[in-house]
Amino acid sequence: MSALPPLRIGPIAARVEAEAVRCYRKATAIDGMMSQGLAGDGDEVPATFPAIWLWHPAAKAAFDDLAGEEHLIPVLIAQRFSYYRALRIGQEIRFVITRRADASAPDDVQIEAHIEGADGEVIADFAATYRLFQPEQAQ
Repeated sequence: MSALPPLRIGPIAARVEAEAVRCYRKATAIDGMMSQGLAGDGDEVPATFPAIWLWHPAAKAAFDDLAGEEHLIPVLIAQRFSYYRALRIGQEIRFVITRRADASAPDDVQIEAHIEGADGEVIADFAATYRLFQPEQAQ
């Protein structure tokens, strides 16, 4: 596979919507956690919530050509979340997403996001590593 070119998207404006947080919390909770009140309260934004912004129409370009002409399958192999302050429901944010190939591992791609509040203060940095696999051929 030829290395994907680096890509920078943003800054993109978004808002931490209460309904999106509620749906995310429900979709990612372990069975029974919601009914027992263990999945967080209505004001708490889960640490992994910003992952939904990877599917924002403007940010999706970081993934659009990931499979390439070879129809490779991207598999998440690592992720890191570094918070400097908590996200709050209703908060306006800006994020930038970058994508780069890993020079030491040509089948790996790094997707990174940098999130700031409307005031410019850094909220968080996230990184995910995807390994690109060849699909198995039908026999």
